[in-house]
Amino acid sequence: MRPVFTLLLVVLLIVLAGGAGVAGIMYLGEKRRHELASGKRPRELPAAGGERLIERTLRELRPGDVLTHDGKDFLVEGVVSYDEDGHCWSGGRIVDGADVRWLIVGIERMTAPIVRMLTVDEDTEISGYPPEALDIGAIRYTLDKRGTATCRFGGDVGGLAGVKGQRPEGSVERCRWWLYGAAGDDALIIEQWSGEYRVLRGKKVSADVIEMIAAS
Repeated sequence: MRPVFTLLLVVLLIVLAGGAGVAGIMYLGEKRRHELASGKRPRELPAAGGERLIERTLRELRPGDVLTHDGKDFLVEGVVSYDEDGHCWSGGRIVDGADVRWLIVGIERMTAPIVRMLTVDEDTEISGYPPEALDIGAIRYTLDKRGTATCRFGGDVGGLAGVKGQRPEGSVERCRWWLYGAAGDDALIIEQWSGEYRVLRGKKVSADVIEMIAAS
């Protein structure tokens, strides 16, 4: 009689455990549906070694990344990481042969960063404090914002702050900046490095038209 009783007890425990497992699965599924409906993002799965698989965006450029835009492949040779009182944005020096540009991402304090594809304008000289408005060709640029940021360098930033070529990794400088607005997608930024001004001029572009292959 005792073996039969023991067998019945084991079966009962298995049934109870199975029911608890099903209930647990149903609870987790309902919790996941609730999180998705409320707009919460699920946590990233950990990769091997404990690191999380988080895909970088244009806001987190690194030297060695490759960007494809308008049929061209640009190598990110250097990156300036700007920080102004906790607001951070990036500027990547991107190169395709003789075509050298700067990709400025997130200078405004906005959730969705605005991307600007700019080149250094050697023909526009700033000899004193930048004006409230600039007329270059048929385009009128008006001052929108200005400030001062602490900047950290990575890779080859091409002679910023009076230093040519490669800078020591992690070098830090201060930069004053002026952001100008214009009609349409025209964009202009003035930066002051070690007493010297540089003018960056170009266009706003959609982040969706730039493909990034992240460096390993």
